[in-house]
Amino acid sequence: MNDDEQFAASLRTQATQVAPRIDVDVTRVVPAARRRRAARVGGATLALGLALGGGAWAATTMEPPGTALPGSSTTMEVEPSPEPSGPPITSSEGDRLTDEGEPVEYPIVPPDGWRDATYFHVVTRNESAKQGEEADDDTPMGVERWYGDGVGFSLHSYGPALRDASSYLGMEGAEPISFTWAEIAALPTEPAALHDALLNKFEPRGMAEDAALNSTARLITEAPAPPEVRAAAWELLTSLSAVDVEQNVEDSEGRTGTAATFELWDRTTTVIYDEGRNLPLESEESIGKMHSLRTFLRMEFVPLPEEVADSAIEIPDFTGMTREDAEVACLAKHLACTFEDTESDTVPEGTIISSDPEAGALVSWGAPVTLPLSTGS
Repeated sequence: MNDDEQFAASLRTQATQVAPRIDVDVTRVVPAARRRRAARVGGATLALGLALGGGAWAATTMEPPGTALPGSSTTMEVEPSPEPSGPPITSSEGDRLTDEGEPVEYPIVPPDGWRDATYFHVVTRNESAKQGEEADDDTPMGVERWYGDGVGFSLHSYGPALRDASSYLGMEGAEPISFTWAEIAALPTEPAALHDALLNKFEPRGMAEDAALNSTARLITEAPAPPEVRAAAWELLTSLSAVDVEQNVEDSEGRTGTAATFELWDRTTTVIYDEGRNLPLESEESIGKMHSLRTFLRMEFVPLPEEVADSAIEIPDFTGMTREDAEVACLAKHLACTFEDTESDTVPEGTIISSDPEAGALVSWGAPVTLPLSTGS
């Protein structure tokens, strides 16, 4: 027996131990597991709802492990995500990161070649407080993100976390409006033409001028706009009559730039910009007594770091696998797999027909996966 066969045999033994073939009511298991998909990513077992560093085993059902329920399905148990060691991770600029994950919709189906694609990498230092009051002791907070075409990541104290990044500059409503990565990249690089493009995009809302102003500022500070589009957005912003411009303004880091201030809807916004380097320095917002400050420390287009890409679990192609091989794959990928007995005239008995989510989808540790298992015709 070679090393690979020994490894597979060992995993099969673990699968048998932790995933006894008990009957589980899939009508309860799958919806319950899917409701947990918005739980903390990376640092928690999503399908299990375990807290970071928890040491207990738990099933993906709402019943205690080992409880038999009526039905014709079996759900495997999943070990908790590993407990991090050492001090909390900090951003690439040394700032403390949040330990709370952000809810995302799973699964994320990334575009082909997502690992080798270019990402918009942004590192900021954020703080907020009420007017006249000191900021909380736990601020400022570092934020580090990689924005991509269809998939993104953010860094948390427990490591990288998967994010959905399919659209940008979005506006909610009965008919949501947003830009894709490709649409932002194709925006005009001449200020007047850029203004017209933004107006045309938001015209159906009947508030095109306000939406265009808001989107112009966000093209500068948060959207993955190419440098030429960002430069056009800054020139457009400082030319609008609703915007006050002030030269030689220092940000909180002592860096000098040009400030653009405007009032829109319920807030006052000031953006400080380094015109020489074509980069934002700071964005400040006031809404009533609330005040927030975002300092930009890094903004660049880069390849996705391998350790960040590796934090996402890619659903393997289970089609045609035996149940035993699928159990090994589920354990190796840390997935909460549910096997459903399904009649099939075309797939041999005892093999997997398909998977939900589909092969290639990106999920996090402990995500639920449904595997129809052929019982023949």
